[in-house]
Amino acid sequence: MQVLLVDDEPNLLRSLEGFLKTEGIGCLTAPEGRAGQAILQDRAVDAVVLDLRMPGMDGMTLLRWIKESGPDVPVIMASAHGDVGDAVEAMKLGAYDYLVKPFDPDELVLRLRKAVRERTLRNGVEAERRSADEGVEVIGESPAIREAVRLVEKAAVTPATILLTGESGTGKEVAARLAHQASGRTGPFIAVNLGAIPETLIESELFGHEKGAFTGADTRKQGLFELAQGGTLFLDEIGELPLHLQVKLLRALQDRKIQRLGGVQGIPVDARILAATNRDLEAMVREGTFREDLYYRINVIRIVLPPLRARTGDVTLLAEHFIRKLSGTMGRRVDGLSPGARALLESYPFPGNVRELQNAVERALILSDRVVLEPEDFQFFAPTTGAPREAPSGEEGSRTLAETERRAILAALERNAGRREQTARELGITRRTLLTKLKEYGVSP
Repeated sequence: MQVLLVDDEPNLLRSLEGFLKTEGIGCLTAPEGRAGQAILQDRAVDAVVLDLRMPGMDGMTLLRWIKESGPDVPVIMASAHGDVGDAVEAMKLGAYDYLVKPFDPDELVLRLRKAVRERTLRNGVEAERRSADEGVEVIGESPAIREAVRLVEKAAVTPATILLTGESGTGKEVAARLAHQASGRTGPFIAVNLGAIPETLIESELFGHEKGAFTGADTRKQGLFELAQGGTLFLDEIGELPLHLQVKLLRALQDRKIQRLGGVQGIPVDARILAATNRDLEAMVREGTFREDLYYRINVIRIVLPPLRARTGDVTLLAEHFIRKLSGTMGRRVDGLSPGARALLESYPFPGNVRELQNAVERALILSDRVVLEPEDFQFFAPTTGAPREAPSGEEGSRTLAETERRAILAALERNAGRREQTARELGITRRTLLTKLKEYGVSP
């Protein structure tokens, strides 16, 4: 925990700083409001202890700035006996709590920890609402996946940015969650798929916006960088980020500050950044669709997640894991796979990797009434067309590839009740690619 103490009494600052450090709490100090404001513009802190009466910028003025333009941090006001009325007014402005001088330092520690804990919980709830929620569980014993896990855990304890690459469906988000867990960071884990957000909303989602920044912006909104304070921000499908926003992301990574949409104030952030892509970023740099400076900034530690076909023996382990997990949620009893089903799964190349295997198991559980799944319970679809694994014949064989792809996409849309993101996930493509395909085929997106 890092706390900013703002007070014009030097002796009080020194004694509080010393006491808080013995409690394992880091401290920054400022003798008046303007100096405190400068620190908040440059450094990320978890809480502020703010004296009400000071020369220059007083505590009430600094509190108003924090609530209107500054970082989202809890503020504990400190006031003399005669200033209690003003302290109550400060609470109305948004202060978390207040203490009357002289106060017990132990009481300050209790209130600081309570304030920071509540903020972390609030941000965690908001983060989970706005990000996917999958547990950290790496299933597999093959040398390929064990080596990838070893690298993730080794890199996790460093502050360096990690770039996770590999084919679609190889488990890059699971690896990112594992890195967060191994990092020891106490803030939330936030995952955002940049390919699934409309381009017009990405900036607001990442960096937040101020009230009145655009039509409909009725209140200030924290972006994901701020919500990930003290934790990890996972930028999935980073290759989908538009060029004009790559500049803003690069600046945030370099300066460790963000600027909300419609704002003029830089907000210090302390979030570990992980990125992932299944695209060839080097080729994109050569083509001019991905900034070279951003590429080098995120490519500090690169970890390649192996495709499922390179994970000998893991297919059956994963399939049985998904059967246990999914059958429980469906309220069904399924004991596992027949020898024939195991042989089928082990022989199939799984171009869609772990995600395709999970979808195949889920589909089998829904459509089959068997207690033990058989080979005929499984059907596979090509990751880019949705076409069945078997080679088409007759009328199907005479169709053009485009027509086959069009029909497969429409069939996937129907299976997913028109939900674009879920359809794209099943087909192994990004939401943006799906919308482009629909436009190409004259289907309203």
